[in-house]
Amino acid sequence: MNKKHLGAVLLAACISGTALAGGTLDQIRDSGHIRFAYLPNAKPFTSGAGGAVDGYSADLCKRVADQVKSSLGLQQLTVDWVEVNAGNVFSSVSGGQADVLCTPSNATLERRKSLSYSLPVFAAGVRAVVRSDAPMALRDVLEANPATRNVWRGSPAMNLIEKTRFAAVTNTSSERWLQSKVKGLKLNTTTKSVPNYQAGIQALVNRDVDVFLAERDVVLAAMDPKTQSGLLVLNRQITNEPLSLALPRNDEDFRLVVDTALTAAYNSNEFSSMYVKYFGKYDDASRNFFAWVTPAD
Repeated sequence: MNKKHLGAVLLAACISGTALAGGTLDQIRDSGHIRFAYLPNAKPFTSGAGGAVDGYSADLCKRVADQVKSSLGLQQLTVDWVEVNAGNVFSSVSGGQADVLCTPSNATLERRKSLSYSLPVFAAGVRAVVRSDAPMALRDVLEANPATRNVWRGSPAMNLIEKTRFAAVTNTSSERWLQSKVKGLKLNTTTKSVPNYQAGIQALVNRDVDVFLAERDVVLAAMDPKTQSGLLVLNRQITNEPLSLALPRNDEDFRLVVDTALTAAYNSNEFSSMYVKYFGKYDDASRNFFAWVTPAD
């Protein structure tokens, strides 16, 4: 073997060894810890503090920990819950402070520049939430299908929208959708950003806003029975957004282990009851969604 060829082989070996040593699974094996980032006020996905983190995707992450432990042949694996906020929710994973973001998010192209994503864990979509006594005219406008019914500037429908006060949770797709519509249609509509679902619901109950844009199952899970009786989630789904767990970029081995854990969860007999625990029902639409996103063994 000539020196040039030998040098190339050694260089490749060094690069391969560095990548292997820096892999998420190797770090977990060496430390005996797996780190799950979470938002503490993202019920029903993640909520709580310290070691008492609860929620639908928190339960899925616990299954991920079990799969990692089994795959690595570890006797013990400690789960560290890393509380994050809106400012560092994604950088916690891309910057190496956490191995998985257990509060799910939609895998936008911008986020994919620094993160990878698991199989989808939830079929989200923005809907309008109104009070039960909302005018029928407002309900009709919000339920309208834009493919069959246009809303023109200067029309009664547009005038009604401009008089309606909207709220959405800050830094969410609901807020981005609302801002794009207000800007694109040059509306004089009043909009309000709220920190979480509870604040949006309360603003609606207090009549500070007329419409809260939110994900149906999440907003229903955030309401108590009394509040539910006074509010109405409209049928029209404005957007379709599968949510996933954010992972370190360029680590296919770790992503495969995460997806293996999720696949086993979706195929398990207890998954439907786990889903119902947090979202109230597991209907045909949800069943079909998980059938579509679950890969074959």
